[in-house]
Amino acid sequence: MEGGGVPSTGNSFKSAAGVVAVVVVLGRNIHVQTNQVLVSLKQNMKNKTLNQLGTTHRPVRLRKDLWRPLVALTGFDTPQSAQALSDALLERSQTCQKELKVSADHVAKPRRLRAVDEMNMVESSVLSLRDALESVGTRRQQGKLLALWEQPQWMELKGEKEWPSFLEHGQLELRNNRFVKE
Repeated sequence: MEGGGVPSTGNSFKSAAGVVAVVVVLGRNIHVQTNQVLVSLKQNMKNKTLNQLGTTHRPVRLRKDLWRPLVALTGFDTPQSAQALSDALLERSQTCQKELKVSADHVAKPRRLRAVDEMNMVESSVLSLRDALESVGTRRQQGKLLALWEQPQWMELKGEKEWPSFLEHGQLELRNNRFVKE
């Protein structure tokens, strides 16, 4: 991590100043036909993380070569604030999936086209991230969060609203094309 960060146990890093930096990672399936998104507090996801996806389109197991980070958020005050953001993102993701499946125009589409729409979660995930940051941001104590994007054009999917003022953006660097550099 920047600023002389020293890895500690789990997924948090303690900097030289004693500030805990917790990483929230959103993963993206880079398979040609899907854009499914998973929320994880750890860089290395486990198979049970796939339970976030609907049972219809859930892969049998997690193939780490098909998942890449969409965005990594760092700079949280406490691990609890990172968990609160993760919970808010999961709740919004499940709500969006349920609303999509019951919408009239979605149900009217052929099944093969509905599957593509249900798996394409990147845009709704970025919008959910912005909304979750706004709701969690009202409880923030101090400091800025850093959002490191794998592809900067995803940052532009924010919709009509702007990103919160406490959020800075940067480019995500990957090691072995999979893991966030420390």
